[in-house]
Formats: sequence, structure tokens, C-alpha cells
Amino acid sequence: MASRVLPDFIEAYLAYIEDTEPASIFQKWTGISLIAAALRKKVVLNLGRIRVYPNIYIVLVAEPGVARKTQAINFGIKILNRMPEGDIITSADSITVQALIQDMEAALDTAQMPDGSALSHCSINVIAKEFESFLGQKVENTKMLVFLTDLFDGQELPYRYRTKGSGSNKVVNPLINMLAATTPDSLASSLPSSAIGGGFTSRVLFIWADRLHKKVTAPKMTSELQELEDLLTKDLYLISRMIGEFKLSEEAYHLWDEYYQAFDPKDNNRLCKDTSFSGWYTRKHIYIIKVAILFSASRSDKMIVEWKDIQTAMRSIEEVEKEMGNAFKAVGKSVVSSETDMVIQIIRSFKWITDKRLLSMVWRDLDATKFNNVMDTIIKMDTSIGIKRVYLGPTGEKGDVWYTTEK
Repeated sequence: MASRVLPDFIEAYLAYIEDTEPASIFQKWTGISLIAAALRKKVVLNLGRIRVYPNIYIVLVAEPGVARKTQAINFGIKILNRMPEGDIITSADSITVQALIQDMEAALDTAQMPDGSALSHCSINVIAKEFESFLGQKVENTKMLVFLTDLFDGQELPYRYRTKGSGSNKVVNPLINMLAATTPDSLASSLPSSAIGGGFTSRVLFIWADRLHKKVTAPKMTSELQELEDLLTKDLYLISRMIGEFKLSEEAYHLWDEYYQAFDPKDNNRLCKDTSFSGWYTRKHIYIIKVAILFSASRSDKMIVEWKDIQTAMRSIEEVEKEMGNAFKAVGKSVVSSETDMVIQIIRSFKWITDKRLLSMVWRDLDATKFNNVMDTIIKMDTSIGIKRVYLGPTGEKGDVWYTTEK
């Protein structure tokens, strides 16, 4: 196999898109996702009897137009589109479970392993610039969420799917890699409350950003950048040819063992305090290994995960952890989470407001029952919210229920 021309694919990719606007963290994880898409299910790292594959589920989250999440994905797509046709299979933006399964069947590939044996796999790359369109409406998307959840760990047995009209489908050695984008409100509208905290969302890296990397009036494509794009394309193709087993170096194994033995997913000092991510923390260690594989593949074909790869993965994931609770600010186990946020802002702006006046301001979004649920939620929230229910107004008025931010 030809030799790589870049010392590190991810670092080169970040240089390639340096003079563009998307948030830096979006650019970084788009580059990481490109490697996962290229590796497919042709590589694995064995932790004893646990097989870890390099696929990841990434969802870029930002308010509309704030951090250029779609633009970040488009830069990555440009590199992917230069791969040989039929090599890295990407699904449609909007698709049913059955159609996705058929695409995976059609993606069946057989490659020769280093020991001469044949490896058959059905790996597919999902790119969804409008994540809610890919999932479908909340009342109908349970099947898609269950399907994505089932296939995240890269099951060994064929995936069988029976349909009413066309018999059954069989997907050999399936694997899904995903890069998507959405807004907090769209996330709230597309994810049922049952999906929050465990199941699907415990398998997703929600990448939050609230600002541009920089403002660039007209990003230029110089001859130097075109040359770098060519080199990125060449190296991503070489990454896509990798096949076989990644191994931890001896140092990495011992230090990882120490880290894992000390790791506590219920640690009160964890970076994201949002309880919606409690399920995600039980899988954090697996994500670290997945991302460490990708950093190793980014810099070398040797298929050895060094301790520095694990450390880089840890730092990268911790950067995500610090802000990922923002992705769910319009989503939560309560179906009134976005309305709760709205009401909190109103009370804070007034400092004192009666129950009746508050309801008159939000009745288009909240009926009386939902309003009571919101207010009960706010009163029971952490004291940092600073809102309380009182029965005397600011100058001793009686007869109304008041909400105030004053102590």
C-alpha cells in the first residue's frame, strides 16, 4: 500500500478549513467523522471479549445560523465525494428504516484480511444535515431510533428485518457511522421523551457551539488549499484501505486499565451535570476507545493505539462534555422543557409577576394543565434558578399567587 503524505489527517483537515466560518469544534468532529466513515467495519479493537468498532454517532447542535453547522458538514462531504464511487456508501438525508436497510444490503463488501480470510460487511455512512428529517416525525420515528440503537455496537450476527409485503431482509455484519446537524428546538420536536437519557441518546456525541470560528466574507480556495485538498483525499483513501485489528500498545493497555478501574460514571464532579446524560456516562469509556482508534488512524497505518491517542481522545471528549447539556435545553424528560425555559426568562425579566398575568402571556403555548406542570417544575428546580412561589405581592397584596426572583 502507498505511504501517507500527511503526518496527521485531522490536523491537516483543520488547516484546510482554517479560514472558514464554522465553529472550530464542528470542524474538528467533522474531520474525525470522515475517518470513521472511511474505516467502516473493516477494523476492530478487541478489549478482551469486547469488540470495539470505530463508528461514532455525532450530532452538531446550534441555534439556526449561529455556528454554521451545515457548512461544516458540507466541507467534509466535499472530501468524501472525491472517494472512488461505491467505496464509502452514504445514505439519503431523509429515509425510512426499510430503505436504509436496503441501502445497507446494497453496500455489502468483501475484503481480504491480513491472514488471507475474507471479511464481508455492510457499512454505511449517514449524513443528515437536517437530523429531524432523517429521524422522521416524533410519533413515527421510534423504529429508526431503535434501529440506530441496535446497530451502534456493531453486532456480529446478521441483522434481520421482516416486512409485511417483501418478506425479510438480511444485513451481513452491519455498521452505521453518523454525522448529523440540528437545532435544540428541532431536537426537542424529533426525540420522544423516552429516548432521552438512555437508549439512543446515550450513544450520541452531541456537539454544541454558539459562535463562529471567525467571520470570513468570502472564503478563498487558493492553489495551496487545493493541493492540501488533494493530499487529504489521497490519505483518506489510504485510511479507507486499512483492515484488520487495532491493538493497544503495552503502555496504553496498562494506563488505560488504571483509568478504567478508577472511572465512575456517577462521579458528582463529572463535567456535564445534566441528568439526561447519565446513560451517556456509562458508555463514555467505550467512546474514548472509539475516538482513540480514529486518532491513531489519523496519523499512522500501523494500527497501534498509543497512550497519547487515548489522551487526545479524552481531551476531545471532555471538550464536548463541558457544553453538551446545551443541546438538550429544549429537550428533556419533561415534555415542557422548552416552555419551562421560556417562563423562567419571563419571570426573571419581571422580578415579580402574578400567576394570572403570567398565564395570560403564555396561554398560546401552554394550557392551564401544562402551565401548572411548568410552574411545579420551576419551583422544584435547583435553587440556582432563584424563582419562588409566594402568596403576598411586593407591597403586601393578597389574593393572588405571585412568582418572584427576589430573596
